[in-house]
Amino acid sequence: MKTRKNGLPYVDNARAVLVTVAINLAIVFLFNRQGIDYYGALLDSFFCAIVTTVVDLWVVYARLKRMRTAGEMPAQVPESAFMQRLPQNPFALGVLYAAGFGALTVCINGAILQFFGLREMAFVPWLVYKLIYATALSVKVAEWCVFRYVQPDWANAGGGSEKTSSSKPVKNPLPRIGVFKEIYGSVTGNIAMNVIIGSALGGVWVGEGASVVIAPTTVEGIPITGLVFGLLVGILVTRGVAGEMDAAIAASNPEVPEEMAAAPRFAWMPVRRPALTALICGCVMIFSSVALPAVMRLFGLSVMNFYQFTVFITVYATLVGKPLSWVLIRRCMQPDYVRYVLKKSKKEVRGR
Repeated sequence: MKTRKNGLPYVDNARAVLVTVAINLAIVFLFNRQGIDYYGALLDSFFCAIVTTVVDLWVVYARLKRMRTAGEMPAQVPESAFMQRLPQNPFALGVLYAAGFGALTVCINGAILQFFGLREMAFVPWLVYKLIYATALSVKVAEWCVFRYVQPDWANAGGGSEKTSSSKPVKNPLPRIGVFKEIYGSVTGNIAMNVIIGSALGGVWVGEGASVVIAPTTVEGIPITGLVFGLLVGILVTRGVAGEMDAAIAASNPEVPEEMAAAPRFAWMPVRRPALTALICGCVMIFSSVALPAVMRLFGLSVMNFYQFTVFITVYATLVGKPLSWVLIRRCMQPDYVRYVLKKSKKEVRGR
């Protein structure tokens, strides 16, 4: 069964990301063994963006240049007039990207550190923090590097053959209105969840004049939040991912050979939706009840106000949701699951 992958499958981005993360973490070990203060973190953020841009651009440009010469550029590319206005020369593009991503990284990290009152961090918290943001930065920079060099003004100028080796689509990394809508929906959803959980557990109550009082989130009380949050995320993500995969399988009606081997890492999970949902919910609930207080303690956050908790849980949901979706998609691609969905869809058709 062929599946549509929303990514950049024709370039080995993993190598670039791993190299940039390794270099950035090595810098922490070399220069920040005693921890770091607020302004040091901002300066480090800018140099992190420079290192990330240099490595990612070098890996991506070299790879795509070889592919262009061999006539192996991807066929389905969303053209962007904005990207085609950027320099083709890798040095000029690198300077532009380093300045842009450097300024953006400094601003975002500065806002986060200020928002949570983190004026300084010890070695381990800073190492974990930099691992997270350096990985996210490297993935995004690599996407922008690839997207620039798959544009037709550069991709068609190499004199290679006209053949293509990939019919998979290229992800457009440029910000879209839909992205901001998703972020807004995530934030508002987490605010509502916080109010609902607080109302059930006593952290939210109605005062005089119908005023709503929301108590701060403490490190001692957040494990309960993690359990409820894990339950909701498990239900919503499993229903969303499995529902889309079931519809795609039923629509494509693929042939699944009986001898097709399954991946043991994913095939052990249940195929029926209730059992699969229960498994995912249990795993996310246990993980969240342990991870949330651990992160708060790591960064010295003994208590968070309502707004800090909203940002905190939104970022956490984003980080957890991506690998969780990846696991569910792989489970739904296993032969036994595909046969189960096809069999169920045929019964539904006959029942009509």
